[in-house]
Amino acid sequence: MMPMLRCLAFTGLLCLATAAAAHNTQLSSAALEFSGSAVRADLDLNGRDLEVALNAKLLVPAGTVGVDELAAARGAIEGYLAQHVRLEANGAPCGLQVETLEPASEHVRVHARFACPAGAGSLVYRATPFAEIDPRARHMVSVTGDAKRFGLLSTSTPALEITTVRQSAWSVFGRYLLAGIEHIAIGFDHIAFLLGTIVWGRRLLPLVKVITAFTVAHSITLTAAVLGAITPNPAWVEAAIAASIVYVAAENFFVRDVGRRWPLTFTFGLVHGFGFASVLREYGLPQEALVPALAAFNIGVEVGQLAIVAGALVLLHGVDRIERRAGIAEIPDRRVAWSISIAVGLLGLWWLFERIGAIVAPG
Repeated sequence: MMPMLRCLAFTGLLCLATAAAAHNTQLSSAALEFSGSAVRADLDLNGRDLEVALNAKLLVPAGTVGVDELAAARGAIEGYLAQHVRLEANGAPCGLQVETLEPASEHVRVHARFACPAGAGSLVYRATPFAEIDPRARHMVSVTGDAKRFGLLSTSTPALEITTVRQSAWSVFGRYLLAGIEHIAIGFDHIAFLLGTIVWGRRLLPLVKVITAFTVAHSITLTAAVLGAITPNPAWVEAAIAASIVYVAAENFFVRDVGRRWPLTFTFGLVHGFGFASVLREYGLPQEALVPALAAFNIGVEVGQLAIVAGALVLLHGVDRIERRAGIAEIPDRRVAWSISIAVGLLGLWWLFERIGAIVAPG
């Protein structure tokens, strides 16, 4: 019976580790400006993602995109964009012309134009950059000028219709609500932190208290960072997030009262908020609907977190029922909690060493 329980305890974490081991792409983005039949496009692509997708050398030992390397790969990048980034007018593709490519730290900035037929009525932007190397790849698009839209594209939703001139606050709210939920769903480090926090919990109310404290805290730092009041180094923020995962996993060997953990999750929530902010800054925020967008993203993150906690709680209760039938007296079983904590802690250590290594490595 115990081998089966250990398998149950580790199954979710092993899936998490497998997904984390693949190449995880960074969020790519496009800013489209419409003016009549002319459309200007400024794209931001991660250099390492381009290296993997093109099997080409772009980064220099310092970890930034090199000027000569970028010039040598220009043809390959233009060909890749022609395949993965399209603007269609009434079903026909608009011509894409890449004007300049420029290195921007570890990113590549692409300045291009689409030429669409005059008077085109229905416009659709389709983009799937890096989906072939990472099924979870996301692409944020913001549209300004004659049309205004915001969208987060993925393999499941690769297109954005551009037909409205203005978006209502409710429309913006809905889009950023979904963006917050989706970010939690693909944020494996945040999921690992949540799992490490709740392994001793069995009642929903204390867990909601803990998760809400986490949400309130990350909402504070997310808002401050997005508005430019505090701008910590993103690399150190990611390392601190990994360290928080290691800490909660280790604490599970000494602390069982989940209800008293809210000060801890509040403290670490302040750190995780800076991580959420880096994502939201890449998404872009509509200045005409800033408050609804910020509120919706935070609510989306909270909804996603509560869904994860509820699912984990169902699984933990299922393990408890199996153990009761097997005659095990200690419920919750420390062996199950410790097994999950070890798996979470190892993931956290892996991320911590990986992220610190990226900071201190010379190349």
